[in-house]
Amino acid sequence: MNFPPRDFEQLRHIIILIQQGELDLPMGRKIFRGLEAMINEPELVASSNIVELSRWVCLSPASITRLSKILGFQGFNQFKNIFKQKSKLRTKFYSSGVEELIEQRFQCAKDLLTQQFQMVKDNITHSINNVNEADLLLASTLLAKKRRIFIFGYRQSSTVANILKYGLTLIRHNVQLLVQADHGLALALSQLQKEDLLVVIGSAPYSDRTLKVTALVQKQGCQILVITDSELSPLRAFSAVSLQIPTGGQFYANSAVASAFMIESLLCLTATQLGQVAVSNLQKHEILLSNLDVST
Repeated sequence: MNFPPRDFEQLRHIIILIQQGELDLPMGRKIFRGLEAMINEPELVASSNIVELSRWVCLSPASITRLSKILGFQGFNQFKNIFKQKSKLRTKFYSSGVEELIEQRFQCAKDLLTQQFQMVKDNITHSINNVNEADLLLASTLLAKKRRIFIFGYRQSSTVANILKYGLTLIRHNVQLLVQADHGLALALSQLQKEDLLVVIGSAPYSDRTLKVTALVQKQGCQILVITDSELSPLRAFSAVSLQIPTGGQFYANSAVASAFMIESLLCLTATQLGQVAVSNLQKHEILLSNLDVST
């Protein structure tokens, strides 16, 4: 771990390591809570001076300066720059991926396919080798037994969310995406109850919207299944169970191949838990397809 952290994600990783008890820094609970608040509202930190920030996080300017130095920064201004850089780093996530592709100068198209295949294969192998058997069982049990399932994936993660939603809807009822364009996300969130399950899908760079949705749902007492890319993902802090699936590769956005593989496998496990219920729902679906003259 770098001190001072080089960017916002490294700073967020420090927070997670402290929360998990894997890192001990000489700061009291009050200062740590203030740091957590800053991480959750980075734009506010980036736009505030030290006096304004001290009022918001209920810490003295001296405490904020001491926090900055504990993290390895020379002072508050250097600490604040990490938050200023956050939005700039996010906007380069996709374009930098293409720049890396251009720099590699593949001699033929198949070279790129071969390298991409190897990276995807490594992602899947890593997922299989590192997944916990108990987490897989709990995840499939929640998907099979919870009264209602809501699924949330923002931006590119919405593609993976749709794969999960389609497969799960085939074998059980009460499954929907957490999206209500006509009435807004806040109204959709208000529907969630303690008996429900929210599946959150997200990878770096983690969107503020995904983090806020996950935090709000946790406060409502609803259980959360997180599908993310790393053990250091900030989404894991809110989850009852999480599955970590690497998303690296030649693609200039997050690779979804390993995620699709794991979700298909998770759906198979869920179907075995549902048993005859899954079979019955699929048979009803097949009858509807037949009545519509649609090939199965």
